[in-house]
Amino acid sequence: MSAKMLVTSVLILVIASTAATAQIATPLRTAREEIPAVQQKTEPTANAVTAILVKSWGNNPVWGDLNANWSTYGTIPVSVDYTTLIQSDFTYTDLVNSNADVIILSDPAGGLQQYSSAEVAAIAKYVKAGHSILATYVTFQYQGENIDNRALAPIFGLSSSLTYNYVGISNEFTKVANGCLFNKIPGPIGKSNGYPNSQVPSNGTWMGNLGSAIAGAESDGYLGVISGYRKAGATAIYISNMPEYNTTGGEDEQFLYNAITCYVVKK
Repeated sequence: MSAKMLVTSVLILVIASTAATAQIATPLRTAREEIPAVQQKTEPTANAVTAILVKSWGNNPVWGDLNANWSTYGTIPVSVDYTTLIQSDFTYTDLVNSNADVIILSDPAGGLQQYSSAEVAAIAKYVKAGHSILATYVTFQYQGENIDNRALAPIFGLSSSLTYNYVGISNEFTKVANGCLFNKIPGPIGKSNGYPNSQVPSNGTWMGNLGSAIAGAESDGYLGVISGYRKAGATAIYISNMPEYNTTGGEDEQFLYNAITCYVVKK
């Protein structure tokens, strides 16, 4: 092989490797900024569990489907606001005014959403007041784009001093604990049809890196994890893959319904 052909081959491999890494890091966001989600707002019923997406990757069809078809997944009505704060900065007052029972952070770092220290403090204060929180996929750090939201990690019982990467996974999660998070999801293994990648500590495993959180399920020897952390009456759920990505129905939507509803006590 000539020197010219060798250099060309190396360049092709580097370009292919870079493209693969970019795909693993975050799913495509086609026209996400240019075409904001449009949501027909309706007043939730008195006993509905309300949730709000905050500064996240973008809208996915599962949230609207949950609003319309929650009765497929359980007896508790669900109302998810997936437009008001999904792409905007926010304050503690904004969270209070939302009257949400649950905050949802959907792949925020993967969506290039950098949280300010004031926003992290606002979320921590709102959760401490007894509200639940659910986060998915690249929440804490996206090194490829210099997004560092690791200050959120202690809200989930995790470490803010670790570095976090991302890796492809099989999306098969083995249950390692029981609980309402897995209501109506039969068998020891659940298969997600969401984005098949996981945020993971830089040493390549969640094993030994869960801090005060407890694993509910794991994927591929703890490359992926579903964890829970409960403190002062509030529950924080972290899902290291992205079950909401371009999915409706099935076990992914059932799981998201469970994560939103099962830790909320309506007063």
